[in-house]
Amino acid sequence: MAYIPHDKFARRAKQEGYRARSACKLLDLQKKFRIIRKGDRTLDLGAAPGSWLQVAASIVGGKGSVVGVDIAAIEPLKISQVRVFQKDIFDADFIEVLEKQGFAKFDVVLSDVAPSTTGIKERDQALCHELSLRVLEIASQLLKKGGIMVIKVFEGPDTPQLTKQVRKYFSHFDLVKPEASTKGNKERYIVAQNYI
Repeated sequence: MAYIPHDKFARRAKQEGYRARSACKLLDLQKKFRIIRKGDRTLDLGAAPGSWLQVAASIVGGKGSVVGVDIAAIEPLKISQVRVFQKDIFDADFIEVLEKQGFAKFDVVLSDVAPSTTGIKERDQALCHELSLRVLEIASQLLKKGGIMVIKVFEGPDTPQLTKQVRKYFSHFDLVKPEASTKGNKERYIVAQNYI
C-alpha cells in the first residue's frame, strides 16, 4: 500500500485503516450527497485495492452488501458483507456472471476505475471515456429504480457527450471534484441520482 507521505488525506486514510487515500474521496462524496445508505446493495467497479469497499461496508452495515470487481486481484477484506471477484468489466458475459452469482439489482453503483495511462493525453482521455460509458451501460442494467451511480471521469472533450448520456438514465446529476482529489488534475466524479 503506497501513501504520499506529506499528504493529509493519505495520513487520514492510514490512521483510519483504509487501504488507499481514495477512501477520502468517497467519504467526501458521501458527506455531500448521502450516496450510500444503511442496508444498501452496492456494486464497486474497479474496486482494487479495496478502500471504497471498506467505506461502503461501514455504511451499509450488516444488512447491506457490497460487491467489488476489478481486473486485478483484490486482497480479501474479511468483512462479512463484502464479496470480491476478479473480472474485466468489458467481458461480454460480465452481467451474466454477476447474475449467476446472485447479484441482481443494486441500490448503488460506484466506479473509481481508471485506465492504464499511456502518457498521450488524447489517448488517455479516450480510454477513460470508453470506461465511463461501459460503467454507465452496466449501471443502466443493474441499478434499481431510484438508484445512484458514481463514476470517476477525467474532464475533456468527451465529457459533454457522457453527461448527455447520463441525463437519459438519471433525473439529476452533479459533476464534482472531491477535496481529496489531487490539485491540478482533471479528475471529477459524476454523482447521478434517481435512476429512472
